Amino acid sequence: MPGGVKTDQYHGQPVRVLGRVKSLHDGRYIETEVRHGGGRYYDQGLTAVIEAEGSTRDLQNLLHLTTRRSSPNSLHQLISCGIYPQRQRIITVKGAIAPRAAYEPIASRIIEVDTPGLTGVNPARFTYKRVRRPLFGLPE
Repeated sequence: MPGGVKTDQYHGQPVRVLGRVKSLHDGRYIETEVRHGGGRYYDQGLTAVIEAEGSTRDLQNLLHLTTRRSSPNSLHQLISCGIYPQRQRIITVKGAIAPRAAYEPIASRIIEVDTPGLTGVNPARFTYKRVRRPLFGLPE
């Protein structure tokens, strides 16, 4: 694995992507809305925008890759790297709750996908040892 790539048994295997580096950025951006505790200044670390194989001039398949862990809670994460979310046909964001405040205002539809990981859309997927019942989303 190249330097900087991290994986674990919870999030699935790495995915091989062919493409070209479209741009590199320092990863810093300013959030203009009150989100996630009101922070304004963020740093995603060195950030690359990759244009994936199969992209066309009118339909780009872009990947936004950061070196620092960063929850997807701001459109400015993408805008600071020259990606304008309002101009995209589809945006895929990994997060259960964090993306909603930023992306719901521009999305015509949000589709939740229950992917592997430590948090999930379907709470019934997890094994609970000490949980008070009833709890929304879990059987009695």
